[in-house]
Amino acid sequence: MSFKKLLIDYHELIKSKQTLLLLATCIFAYLMTVVPMEGRFDWLELILLSFSTFIAISGATILNMYIDRDIDAKMERTKNRPLPSGEMNPNFALINGIIFTVLGLALTIFLWNWITCMVIFVGFFVDFVIYSIWLKRKTKYSILFGGIAGGLPAVAGRVQAIGNIDLIAILLMFFIVTWIPVHILTLSLIPQNLEGYKNAGVPMWPVVSSEQQTMRVIAGSALVNAVIMGVTAILMQIHWIVGIIIGACCAIMIILVLMNLIKPTQKLTFTIFKFASAFMLLGFVLLYIGAVV
Repeated sequence: MSFKKLLIDYHELIKSKQTLLLLATCIFAYLMTVVPMEGRFDWLELILLSFSTFIAISGATILNMYIDRDIDAKMERTKNRPLPSGEMNPNFALINGIIFTVLGLALTIFLWNWITCMVIFVGFFVDFVIYSIWLKRKTKYSILFGGIAGGLPAVAGRVQAIGNIDLIAILLMFFIVTWIPVHILTLSLIPQNLEGYKNAGVPMWPVVSSEQQTMRVIAGSALVNAVIMGVTAILMQIHWIVGIIIGACCAIMIILVLMNLIKPTQKLTFTIFKFASAFMLLGFVLLYIGAVV
C-alpha cells in the first residue's frame, strides 16, 4: 500500500470532516472562555488540548468503524469505506484505534486538569461502548447518546479553561446534542440511505417510525437547538452586535421549525438541515467573537 493511499484510508477511517468539526467546538469553547480572562491564555495548553482531543476522537472513530464494518458493508453510502470494502485489514484498524485512543487519553495528563481528562474519557466511553456497541443496533434513541459524545469535546474545552463544569459547558454540549438529530435524521430520509439502514438492520428513526414523525423530531430538535444558543448568548453576556446576529439566526431557525411542525415537508426539513449545519459551527464562532470584543 502506497503512503498516499494510506493517508486517504486514514482520512476515511477517522472521518476527518466530522472529527475536525468536533475539534473546532473544543477549541472555540476553550478560546471563548479563556481569552477574556486577562493573562490566562496559554498557547502550549491550547496545542496540547487540541492534539490530545483530536487523537482521542480519531481513536474512538476508528474503533466505531471497526465495530460497524459489517453493517457498513450493507449500505450504499458506506460500503466503499476502507474496512467494509476490504482495502484495510480489520486487525490493523483495531490496533490503530486502541493506540490512538490510549495516546489521546494519555496526553491529557499533561493538561494538568483531571476533569478535562475525565470528560474526554467519558466522551470515548459513551461513543464507543454505549452508542456503538450497546445501543446503535437496538433502538432509534441511540442517536441521543451519540449526540452526548459529540457534545463532550466542547465541554472539555470549557472545562480546561475554568477547571469545572458549569452551566455554559452544559449548554454548549446540548447545543450539539440537539444538532445531531437534525443532521443524522435528515440524511437518513434520503431514499438511498434509508434503504441502506433497512438492509443493515439499523433501527434508525425513519426505519421504525413514519416519515412525518421523523420530520417533526428534526424540527423539534432544531427548535431546542436555537433556544439553547440564544440562552447561552444571553448568559455569556456577549457583545450586543453579535447578540443581534445570533438572535436573528435563532429567529430564522424558529420560523422554519414552526412552519415544519405545522405542515412537515421534505423541502422544509432539508432547508432546516442546511441552516442548522451552518449555524452549528457559526454559533461557536459568534460566541467567541462576542465574548472577546
